[in-house]
Amino acid sequence: MTLKEFKRYAEAYGADLGRWPRSAQLEGLDLLDGNAEARTLLADAAITDALLDAASTPLVSARREAQVYDRIADCLAQRIVPEFVPWFLSRPPFRPAPLAGFLAGMALVGFLVYSQGVISFEKTSAPDLSGVMIVSYLGDTR
Repeated sequence: MTLKEFKRYAEAYGADLGRWPRSAQLEGLDLLDGNAEARTLLADAAITDALLDAASTPLVSARREAQVYDRIADCLAQRIVPEFVPWFLSRPPFRPAPLAGFLAGMALVGFLVYSQGVISFEKTSAPDLSGVMIVSYLGDTR
């Protein structure tokens, strides 16, 4: 077991090696015998365990707990769920019709913008010498 693994087990399971997984207990004991840093890590975990054991849990009466649960249930019951949910917020199964409509609309807008000349593309210039040579070599005449 590496020191990094030992630290991970000490942080997850605490200083009591009996709470560690059985496969890691023996390896942890072996590492503790020969490594001072592992003993320091286990001492730190023991301090954390002691602090957690000393912490007190708040006392909440059963009546107060029932009140909290009732308030949560009331809030959930009063939630208003809209009848119409937009397609982009809907859960699967995916409905392709709204997406197809959106894409068709965008294609129409693109066509209209291009046909009105809002976006213009530069005309290609006459081919230079290398273009003419390639065209004439292929037998294409203009």
